[in-house]
Amino acid sequence: MKPLDDLTVVDFTQSVAGPVCTQLLAEMGATVLKVEPPTGDNFRNLMDGNIFAPFNHGKQSLCVDIKTDAGHEIVGQLATEADVVVESFRPGVLEKFDLDYESVAERNEDVIYCSLSGFGRSGPYQSYPGYDPCIQAISGLMAITGYADRPPARIRASLIDCGTGANAAFAILAAVRGRDRGGDGTHIDISLFDVAVSWMSYWVTNYDQTGALPERAGGKGIGSAPNGVFPTGDGYIYVATLSEAMYERLCSVLDRPDLLEDERFETIEDRIEHREPLRDELIREFEAFASTELEVELLDAGIPSGAVRTVADLVEDNEHVDARSMLVDTYNPEVDEEVVTAALPFRFSTGIHGGGYSSPPPKKGEHTDDILTALSYSEREIERLHETGAVSSSR
Repeated sequence: MKPLDDLTVVDFTQSVAGPVCTQLLAEMGATVLKVEPPTGDNFRNLMDGNIFAPFNHGKQSLCVDIKTDAGHEIVGQLATEADVVVESFRPGVLEKFDLDYESVAERNEDVIYCSLSGFGRSGPYQSYPGYDPCIQAISGLMAITGYADRPPARIRASLIDCGTGANAAFAILAAVRGRDRGGDGTHIDISLFDVAVSWMSYWVTNYDQTGALPERAGGKGIGSAPNGVFPTGDGYIYVATLSEAMYERLCSVLDRPDLLEDERFETIEDRIEHREPLRDELIREFEAFASTELEVELLDAGIPSGAVRTVADLVEDNEHVDARSMLVDTYNPEVDEEVVTAALPFRFSTGIHGGGYSSPPPKKGEHTDDILTALSYSEREIERLHETGAVSSSR
């Protein structure tokens, strides 16, 4: 038994945020019916399917042309019978097909309907496309990322997409819980922009209090020194001394008691003021170490640190990744190959889920015929739907 095995979710999403949301629901047991156009999810072909594959496990794929009368009827029936509908179309698109929340709720009053978009269902930006790097720019996140003497930089992982998907899944479960306790169906409006702004919280609060804009600081940390990225003998390491005691232990590890006696570095405030000369002193010491060697020395001394690792380091040789089973084998349907991807980042002591995936991402339209059969379409009716182009499958 899985906790969501009594939920049917109709998934109208593409890209990353929506698929992250519905994959989380699927892996907790929900039946997720991924509705794709005849050409498939637009992200199936990007990076040879390596964006699609990690975020679409546990789902069934139905390829249908909702612009046809027959296709529109199929999708309408699915939405009418669904417990949850998740969509990521631009605001206004689904209204043309009577698949917006108001239209679906007329036929299915208990539906939990979640709309993911770039900027939400209201406000002057609502029609803007929701591309993760654009959200980083408009939300203020990009302005604080990178180095002060260089242009703002984007974060290259789709953090806002993934964070929005996780927040959407949480909101859906809260709504389902409320409905199960006697509440009503509801429409959830969640956007990448709102999530990004919420993640800027302490910078917003600090600006409100001080009027100071956060500056791009590259690898520098805030509130203490030394705190930032430093070169080593073979790469880079992040080191943060957040108290006087940590700084004293750092000097001990490096066998540099003179740094404790230097009046420029006596207090945290002094070290922040003289950050650069202190950095120069430390670099001379750090460059005598390999990054992971120094990491061990500092961590053993109770000093927060982390050697900067690459994706190759994570995939090829990382004992903690292995111990946590954070890499799992899966399948990329777009290239028909076995691939490795990241596991789900949570575990349950009861064995509800072990971090791996229940089934591989579906091929385009892989479950079209099965879903139609479940909707009581006959074999002949299904054949006619294929002949007219209203649906397609991987058969």
